Amino acid sequence: MKNKFILTSLLISAIFIGGCSKNISDKMEFSTTSSAAAELINKGLRYQDNFAFEQARQTFQQAIDEDPQFAFAYYCLAWITPDKIKRNALVKEGERFLENANNGERTMLDPMAESLAGGEVDWLEWLQSFTQLYPKEIRYINLLGNFANGDGDTEKAESYYKQSLDIEENPDALNSLGYLYTGQGKMNEAKVVLDRQIGVGSDLANPYDSMGDYYLEVEDNQKAKEYFEKALSIDPEFMMSKRKIWRIEQEEAGNKVEQTEWSSDSPNAVSAFRAGLWQFYNIHWDKAREKFEEAIKSDPEFAMPYLYLVLTPGDSIRSEEARKIVEVLSSSANTFEKDFIQLNLFRTENPEEDMTPRINKLKSQYPNELLVIVQEAGNLFGKDEFEKASNIYTNIWERFDFVPALNMIGYTNMRAKNMTTAKKAFSDYITNNGDHPNPYDSMGEYLENMEDYEAAYDYYMMAYTVDSTFSVSKERAEAVKERIPIK
Repeated sequence: MKNKFILTSLLISAIFIGGCSKNISDKMEFSTTSSAAAELINKGLRYQDNFAFEQARQTFQQAIDEDPQFAFAYYCLAWITPDKIKRNALVKEGERFLENANNGERTMLDPMAESLAGGEVDWLEWLQSFTQLYPKEIRYINLLGNFANGDGDTEKAESYYKQSLDIEENPDALNSLGYLYTGQGKMNEAKVVLDRQIGVGSDLANPYDSMGDYYLEVEDNQKAKEYFEKALSIDPEFMMSKRKIWRIEQEEAGNKVEQTEWSSDSPNAVSAFRAGLWQFYNIHWDKAREKFEEAIKSDPEFAMPYLYLVLTPGDSIRSEEARKIVEVLSSSANTFEKDFIQLNLFRTENPEEDMTPRINKLKSQYPNELLVIVQEAGNLFGKDEFEKASNIYTNIWERFDFVPALNMIGYTNMRAKNMTTAKKAFSDYITNNGDHPNPYDSMGEYLENMEDYEAAYDYYMMAYTVDSTFSVSKERAEAVKERIPIK
């Protein structure tokens, strides 16, 4: 997996919980008196640095179990816990033991607290300062390389990665260096460092996924597939490898898997429309309409935003206006857009009609078009064919990285009374989309169904806390509050 150094949240997470070792010169020491807890932190950090986040979370929890007063362990776990309710609980517990933290740990924990309080932290400046204090902390050197790479200074980035590797052979530096060389077309150098990465990280899925990416670059799909399969044999939930295998198999079968091409020539319109789609399928109607209107402002001749204004609940007058406009503009849309518009306008005009034949026809024309497959699953859900719908939504998630599918996996299974599967899906939805209000609202609905009204209230309120425009969650919280037993 490519080291996504431009993702601020990942960088901040790594900054806070990046590697620290005990009792080694020029490295930060841990405050815990438990050697087992310290070793588990190092093990968890290695998992975290190599995209094995679930294994990292489990290992950090084990460190807490070994030393329940180890503040740093709570914060390590908190910073890779996407569920804000669970994260806040971990931070609150960790705060009880902050007095046990040593100076090195406080150097990290203090800016963490500032960030959690909503303050701005200059992470690059912090990294530069921290690596002066602890010059052999390789993970922070790697992060300096990632910042340099993100700024386009590949020479400086390469220097940082090599500096890290001079201290200790480590898979995360090799991963970053391998992708840097691949991007520069230095394929021989890339192969060498990716082989080295597997040498020091053979127990991890990511080195094999990265080597698979290398073989994709040199157009050896069969070899790439072998490495992706190896990644999955180590971690069956390493979704990126699963998706790449599917795409290889589709390509071998002669089926194209490409990003949908929209008819608008305006990048701003397309960007706003895609943002609107994201909000639409995450059930944030107000934000969806806002983005569709933004797309229309950028390109008034772009038919698709008008269609989605028709489909988005909450403003019937604007929906009718949009319907009239899209009926005219569809003639200038591309072929897929025309077919998709026709299907959806027919559906809205004929709500009792069985859409299955029309959807199947469209799917035969566009077998790998995400929005068509979403329509297929939604149609089955509407017919109470929950098992079939769940299977399709699962395929969507495993093939397209379309996070809203997790929400619908949860609802299809909740409707089918498969509550364990539903809970896992809603939890995964939060894990992959924890900054959006809807995952918390969905978990609140699950908990309400389970008659855990107190927990349901917490999740509904977290949805509203994440986004106060998501007012439906506040209403649900107030309703469920009345059902919480008086203690």
